[in-house]
Amino acid sequence: MKLVATFHPPSSVLDSLKCTLADELGSEFLIVAKLNRVDIYSVQPEGLSHEQGIEIWGRIRAVKSVPIVRTNRLSLLVLTDHPEPELVFLSFTVNKSGDTDLRSTKHLSLFERNARSAEFCHDVLVDPSGAIAVVSVYTGRLKVVILNEEGSYDRDFDASVVELNLLTMLHYDFQQRLQLLARDVTIDDLQLSPAPSPLLPPVPPPGKWFSIEEQTPRLIFVPSVESSGDDFEGGVLIVGGRKILLYDLASRDVLEQNIRRNRRTEKKKRSGDAEEASRAKDKEMEREWRKKKTRAMITWPWSEVTALCSLNQENNKLLIGDKYGRLALLCVDGASRMALTLIALGEASSPTTLTYLTNQVVYLGSHFGDSQLLRISSSPVSNLNSPTVPVPTSIPTIKPAELCIPAKTVAEENAEGTIVNGLGSYVVELENFTNLAPIVDGILVDTDNSGQNEIVTCSGGRNTGSLKVVRSGADFREASVVHGISNVNRIWPVRESYRDRKSTHIVLSTLHETHVFRFDDERGTVVSSVGSHNSFMTSCRTLAVSNILRRIPKDGSTGSAYKDSSLVVQVVPEGLLLLNYDRDMRMYTRIGGLWTLDRFADGDVRGWAGREIVAADINASQVVIALNYGRLVLLNLDGDRFVKRRQREFVESAPHSCTAEISAVTCRPLDDSKAFAIYIAVAFWTSKIVKILSLISEPGTMKVVCETKELPAVPRSLLLHNFTSETGELPHHHLLVGLTNGSVTSFPFNNERFGDQKFFPIGTFPVTMHSCRIKDRSAVFACGSRTSILFWEKERLQHSPLMLKDVSAAADFSTTAYPSSVVLASPDALVIGSVANFDKLHIRSVPLGYDSPRRIVHNPSWGAFAVSCLRPMPAQIGEAEMFSSSVQLFHDVSFEKLTELEVDQGEEVTSLHSFTVTLSGVPMSFVCAGVTSSDDREREPSQGRLILLQANSSRTSLIVMASVNVRGCVYALTSIDGTIIAAVNSSVGIIHICKPAVFNHNYLITTLVSRDNKLLVGDALTSVSLLKLNGSQIEPVAKDYGSLWPTCAEMFDDNTIIGGNSDYNLFAFRLQQTELNRLLEREGHYYLGDIVNKFLPGTLSSHDISVDVPMMPKQLFLTAAGQIGVVIDLNDDQLSLDMTALQRNLSTFYENKAGISQSKFRAPKNNSGRSDLETTSVGFLDGDFLERFLQFMVDQQSLSQIMEGQTEPERLTISADQIQKVLEGLQSMH
Repeated sequence: MKLVATFHPPSSVLDSLKCTLADELGSEFLIVAKLNRVDIYSVQPEGLSHEQGIEIWGRIRAVKSVPIVRTNRLSLLVLTDHPEPELVFLSFTVNKSGDTDLRSTKHLSLFERNARSAEFCHDVLVDPSGAIAVVSVYTGRLKVVILNEEGSYDRDFDASVVELNLLTMLHYDFQQRLQLLARDVTIDDLQLSPAPSPLLPPVPPPGKWFSIEEQTPRLIFVPSVESSGDDFEGGVLIVGGRKILLYDLASRDVLEQNIRRNRRTEKKKRSGDAEEASRAKDKEMEREWRKKKTRAMITWPWSEVTALCSLNQENNKLLIGDKYGRLALLCVDGASRMALTLIALGEASSPTTLTYLTNQVVYLGSHFGDSQLLRISSSPVSNLNSPTVPVPTSIPTIKPAELCIPAKTVAEENAEGTIVNGLGSYVVELENFTNLAPIVDGILVDTDNSGQNEIVTCSGGRNTGSLKVVRSGADFREASVVHGISNVNRIWPVRESYRDRKSTHIVLSTLHETHVFRFDDERGTVVSSVGSHNSFMTSCRTLAVSNILRRIPKDGSTGSAYKDSSLVVQVVPEGLLLLNYDRDMRMYTRIGGLWTLDRFADGDVRGWAGREIVAADINASQVVIALNYGRLVLLNLDGDRFVKRRQREFVESAPHSCTAEISAVTCRPLDDSKAFAIYIAVAFWTSKIVKILSLISEPGTMKVVCETKELPAVPRSLLLHNFTSETGELPHHHLLVGLTNGSVTSFPFNNERFGDQKFFPIGTFPVTMHSCRIKDRSAVFACGSRTSILFWEKERLQHSPLMLKDVSAAADFSTTAYPSSVVLASPDALVIGSVANFDKLHIRSVPLGYDSPRRIVHNPSWGAFAVSCLRPMPAQIGEAEMFSSSVQLFHDVSFEKLTELEVDQGEEVTSLHSFTVTLSGVPMSFVCAGVTSSDDREREPSQGRLILLQANSSRTSLIVMASVNVRGCVYALTSIDGTIIAAVNSSVGIIHICKPAVFNHNYLITTLVSRDNKLLVGDALTSVSLLKLNGSQIEPVAKDYGSLWPTCAEMFDDNTIIGGNSDYNLFAFRLQQTELNRLLEREGHYYLGDIVNKFLPGTLSSHDISVDVPMMPKQLFLTAAGQIGVVIDLNDDQLSLDMTALQRNLSTFYENKAGISQSKFRAPKNNSGRSDLETTSVGFLDGDFLERFLQFMVDQQSLSQIMEGQTEPERLTISADQIQKVLEGLQSMH
């Protein structure tokens, strides 16, 4: 069984709109629709603030608002895509207290099994009155939804239309003619008028000006201008062609005339005289195609329009964007005559949606680039020496200053409107919203050998192509670096007094000496090293340093009070030092001399001779020291003297039966408000166990209350830690153990018992741990070859890698210059900075502009990424776009562009593969590129070539080492033992100079993966198959003969295939051996809702490993909408059955509660919808959905319903606590 979970949700923005509450404040909100989620942001003076979000089980196509009068609620309609379209009703409420609530109120199914999907118009339109909504999802029919006064569902009816190819209310008829039409809706009769509306008789716009290959034209209603002396009664703008056209609506007189004419025509058509009826029909047809003159028009000089929005309520100022992000302002001037003016503004991301917010601020949502918050300035703000937007020289334009010319003069010179294009951009980016979509390709690498993987994706397109570098970990922001300090293994901040918040000094220890540095509060710089004379002992290593409170015994009581002090304790192997801070001299001075161990002998000098301190820890009032030969001593400070309170000897039990050498101790109080600890943890070298000692027992003793089992490696550091961050929050007590194998193991510690053990892999070096507070949250730094932060979130202990390596020590401290900071010790420096976020995907963008990356490979020998790019040359609508293609080389750490190799005009680099081969005993690294020659006259490519590339020693150029011609397009490349294997059109071939071997039993091979000597072949028109390389021959192993239409596939393990297809499903096959042959048996099918373009074996981040939960992340997948997901192998049969049963019960619970079924949503689908045989997913479980179970752990009624199921056979046999443990482990993996 496999679990599917999400690392990064889809980030492509599909639609957006602005809504204003009809309340006293007139609160404004931005609604943003992504692939499967709707988010609501409030519009604030400082920017956008996220309020609510809701997941939609479907592929969102559009979102609209329903006007509601005098209410504190928004009513939204969300339309989802085929194969099972729905209209989802959402209600967003703002309470008087400011709290918000977003929920779905109804799911209206639009699915019709035998209907043909609408080819162009898949949209929902809402009448401005809020009375009806019209939905178009199927050809030849509309769904009319009647809404009540609250904007909710009332009833609906179907309406047939003779116009099949609807674009909006434009359509293409059977003769491929474009026509603008309007229909009246009669709510009382529940029908759509069969005849065109007399308000806007059918208008045939010139079809040669419009193209529907990428975007359909858009219609904008322009109301009448009251101040105009003209007879303009309102009209319709057609935007999306080479011309922007304005057609006016019929005036009152013409409207009445049209109504009378239609009545006469209908009467004649019903006449008993066949000849008269025929003449009436001919007259009506002639009238329909009589060319109506446009009221105004203007040339659109750029590419296809992809988004537009109105900038005012009058709809006479529109912001329009083309597919390359070129923005322009369209003004409809009705003051004296109807005239159109187009003003170029600048360039931004390629928009899919534009929404005007307020004060010249516009939200731009994008699929091909980052979404943006833009401000439209009244004057140029950047690129002052370049044209605002490039315009073809054949199209006349004017400068902004020429707009002052009287309108009559301009009209005479530009009869079709005025295009204004000056110098400089008027667009300012205020905020950027990272978008990974569309991810075409990607690679999982560890370029800096930190052990932390990163994904490099080929993202974006059009004018915003980019490489995105995705890493998982805490966000560390470096503030300062102190060089020249090396080999530090411990750090302690020291303050003027215990309760001060600002640190004045830091103490650093190496294996042989100690360094003390003082900070200047005014400048925040390290002033100097503090000398050791009558101060800290620096000639040896330090085991512990801390400020300490002064303990004052209470009169007549056994208790004590604790007073703030400027005392500091330093523990070194030979003994202890007590120091006091002198504020006048700004330095620490000793109180007395070194407290050597013999001062605690109490007459037993021989028992203390030859011993030294090997480990120590200090809290607010206690000092715990561990001596060699297994002795543990607890000390208190009495005045200016150290007093021994308790002592214990440890001996290893059988089979070791020797002195128990202590490796680490900790006495940190589990209650931070207390000045003393009641538990001490002790770890041992030989037995590899940790014991918890209680100080509540009889005076002078330290009783063992619990101990761990033998650990997999020696404990090197210990920490008793409470991860509670807020007052009143339940405590989260843990024992943390840093091991010498580079991992941290954790045990929940409650009621003197350990909970379930978990492992967190940190690196390969021994791990040290340091408690800290980051933004008022309790956390722990774990340092080894890598660094992680342990913290409590989502009711479980989590860890987040810090993107720094070889950090040997860490501590939190705060000064005037560095508030709430941490100091880290690297091999040769101290790094001061802050941690901004604990657990976050870091996305770094490498912009490539018009170069759209298509394929990427990593060559470790070159230390570079090779990227194939496709660069378009923008053209006006109706003109052919030209493309150029290249292979670009980028440094694998800095992502600096090193060099570029451009292929010939008309060629495109379609595939890349990096490999190493041994030639004459010397390993050589190459990149092989598949290049295809495109010819629009061919049905499939017939010419291509393979080129072998090598970088020169300085990586400043790519050298073509060899070139081989092939007969077709090279869709994919791989290699086995240095042998190049190519997928060319329908064949798989071994590339040899002399004698190539070809396996030709497919239609269109787009996926080719090698594992050992096996080849996985994905045919985009059929399914997948397995081949094997036997010498120089390719032999078939097994094949699936179904029709899956795979987009990509990967080897999950030696005998399992996982893939995704064009119907948004995931599938899995397993290689089975029968008596006669081997076959591919389908073992999984799951509706994902997005197209997977790449599978990457491995995982993005390290995760905690539970000894009781057998789960392992195996594959990452990248999708067209910008999603990064993970497929987790649940390799336990019983646990798989339990999780399947949990998903069934949880789905039933939600279906009873909300009326929607997760099982039906995840059931595999095709263009016709779900099959009756597949009512739910098979072989895959929805990990994100299963994690919702955790929110019911505190709701006993809901928890009981889920655990009990509907019937006795549905009762879950696994306990809720066990489910919680499994799901917490799942959460740690994504």
